[in-house]
Amino acid sequence: MNIEVYANKQSAVIENLLMGAEKFHCVFIDENSELEADFYLFILLQEDLANRHIPTTLPRLVDYSNKYPEKTLFCFAQDQGVELITDHQLKSINAVGKLVEDNGARWLTELPSILDVLLDYDGSPLC
Repeated sequence: MNIEVYANKQSAVIENLLMGAEKFHCVFIDENSELEADFYLFILLQEDLANRHIPTTLPRLVDYSNKYPEKTLFCFAQDQGVELITDHQLKSINAVGKLVEDNGARWLTELPSILDVLLDYDGSPLC
C-alpha cells in the first residue's frame, strides 16, 4: 500500500509514527517520487503552526478532500501536552478539519502511536 505523506519529516513524532509501518510504502511529497497513492496522509502538529501562519499543505489538503475524499486523511494532534498555538489558530484548524470532514475525507484529532493503527489490513481506514 502506498501512502503519500504531507508532514514535517524532521519531527520525532512523525518519525515514530512512520517507523513501524511495515505494510506500507510511505513517501514524503518533497521526495519527488512517482507514486500511485492509495492514501494521502496530511499531518499537522502544533509545532508546525507555531512557526508560520498558514502551512503550505492546507490548500492541497482541501483540494484532495474534494477530489479524493475516500483516500484523504487529515490528522491534527491538538493535545501534545503543550500549548504552542493561539486560540485563533486552533479555531482556524478546527474549521479546516470540519471542511475536510464535510467533503467526505477523514479528520483525526489524535495522532495514533504508529501508522498501522490508521489503516486496517484490507486498506480501509479504521477511523
